[in-house]
Amino acid sequence: MARFAQPLILLPAALLLGASPAMADRVSVLVLDASGSMWNRMEGNSTRIEVARDVIDEYLQGRNPELPLSVLAYGHNRRGDCGDIEVIATMEHQRAETLAKQIRALNPQGMTPIAESLALAAEQIPRTAEAADIILVTDGLETCDGDPCAVAARLAEQGLAIRAHVVGFGLSDEEIQQLSCVTGQTGGELFQTHSGAELASALSRVEEVAAEPAPEPAPEPAPDPVPTAELATADTAPAGSVIEVEWEGPDNPRDYITIVEAGAPEGSYLDYTRTNQGSPLTITAPDALGSYEIRYVHQQSGDTLATHPVTLTPVEASLDAPDEAVAGSVIEVKWEGPDNPRDYITIVEAGAPEGSYLDYTRTNQGSPLRITAPDALGNHEIRYVIQQSKRTLASQPITLTPASASITAADEAVAGSVIEVEWEGPDNPRDYITIVEAGAPEGSYLDYTRTNQGSPLTITAPDALGNHEIRYVIQQSKRTLASQPITLVPARAQLMVNDPILPSGRFQVEWIGPDNPRDYITIVEAGAPEGSYTDYVRTSRGSPVTLDAPAEPGEYEVRYVIQQSGRTLASLPVSVGAGEVSLAIEGSPEAGGVIKVNWQGPGRYEDVIQIVAADAPDDAKAIREARASQGSPLQLFAPSTAGSYELRYTASDSGEVLERHSFEIK
Repeated sequence: MARFAQPLILLPAALLLGASPAMADRVSVLVLDASGSMWNRMEGNSTRIEVARDVIDEYLQGRNPELPLSVLAYGHNRRGDCGDIEVIATMEHQRAETLAKQIRALNPQGMTPIAESLALAAEQIPRTAEAADIILVTDGLETCDGDPCAVAARLAEQGLAIRAHVVGFGLSDEEIQQLSCVTGQTGGELFQTHSGAELASALSRVEEVAAEPAPEPAPEPAPDPVPTAELATADTAPAGSVIEVEWEGPDNPRDYITIVEAGAPEGSYLDYTRTNQGSPLTITAPDALGSYEIRYVHQQSGDTLATHPVTLTPVEASLDAPDEAVAGSVIEVKWEGPDNPRDYITIVEAGAPEGSYLDYTRTNQGSPLRITAPDALGNHEIRYVIQQSKRTLASQPITLTPASASITAADEAVAGSVIEVEWEGPDNPRDYITIVEAGAPEGSYLDYTRTNQGSPLTITAPDALGNHEIRYVIQQSKRTLASQPITLVPARAQLMVNDPILPSGRFQVEWIGPDNPRDYITIVEAGAPEGSYTDYVRTSRGSPVTLDAPAEPGEYEVRYVIQQSGRTLASLPVSVGAGEVSLAIEGSPEAGGVIKVNWQGPGRYEDVIQIVAADAPDDAKAIREARASQGSPLQLFAPSTAGSYELRYTASDSGEVLERHSFEIK
């Protein structure tokens, strides 16, 4: 995962060497979320990215073209890559039509590296700007272990008036609050939007804020005689390396230390760090050779207060990796080199242009590190690339050879069932086994299991019939490496209910069936639409299962339902009747003795059998009672006083007395 090369240096570096010193006092940087979640759908069935494209198109058409703008996007090139952040428009006066076309070409698919995107956005701000607005449009929180709050705190310390605004798109209340630290520390605006209209309104408000002139700074007193400064650092340094500089000087607001070519005009700069970062501080040398100068620059006057010559010397790197590897496999690479900030190892086709890359890993991950070969054949190169200049510092040829795989599974399986598959293959990152219709387009999939689950693994067949294929698929290219035909045959099920079903009672269902994952037994009204259900029990509970009957008498169906498709595999018509409720007492009860009650009825958990005084109202409090769930017969203690009493069966749902039995205690 990419990390900050210089955690305390967030302002412009070599990326802005071409920026005009006459840049406007106020500039803006737009940071767009193009992560995979932007394909989520909104009301109206449009995806978030589709809505955002339209809104941002209108925003670009309506903004002041005289205000310089830079645009960044993240998550649009590669899945699972926290370094997938790209400057798609450098800081300048933008043409709305051209920029809108670039934004419409973004294809969301990756991660959400908010912290590093904010840091890179800050690097787009030219040193000559008096104030800047960073506008983050995101539909999710940080997913790359970065700390947006910490980055915002460092932005606030820079001395330049940077306001970071957050436009949350589809975020929950809790999520938007987690990003409030960004706006709170920089004085920016925080918006929570859930529609295209709300997003447009938020961007319009941000544009109004960005157009407001920066507050006039309080006049500074006339400077005393020109201050002096001193620098202490090494006389030589490797090209592209991080140089530590000790300094003494006035440390006036926005003073900085920079490195430039020897004899460069006053006011020139490459990488620099504000003196408010303390002494010692660090700057990054350019990827160049020869004589350079480190300078202490007094921001207010533009004067160089101190210089120190430094000679940049050549750097070397070496790579040690296999001469041959299987296409799509993970390659271990040992390396030696400068390990400059954000340097990386990549693999490309032999002779690819400088700066090309496919999969890559930052050198800060140490040696050895791992990269994934492309799913391609023939001559390739592993390269050590200096991030700053995109220069290849070392390369090693490697030949990619064909991968092979095999699949072993049954030739026939029941529709919707779980299939065990044995396989052999490269087991590249995120490769998978799936089942599809015979002849389905490359890259199609239904249920699938990653090969990292080992062999054998299981997949679930679709609830369909006929010719299908089990495939080993290379995730990187979606290529089918091996396949085996399989025929899906009909599943069958059978249901049996023996006991009468009483309203709100419980009854048992015996069943035979495929017992596919999450299949279930339910009871519904006769003729209810496919997929309907009331009470249900998963078939994984075994046979028989116990269901709660509906409260209303009538005609119903017990159904075996395949969870995957919602299809009824078997149905049994049943009647829910009023049923017979009876109460009987064994023997002659005696005062204070035990009464043994035989009963028949719905037997619901909350139903009760009660003893009350003769002629007591139906809602009278019982003298004695027991739950019907205790079964029949059950025992109650008789009242301690002789007299006339009544035994009652009372329904739990309605409180209705379903049966009465009078008796005497002498």
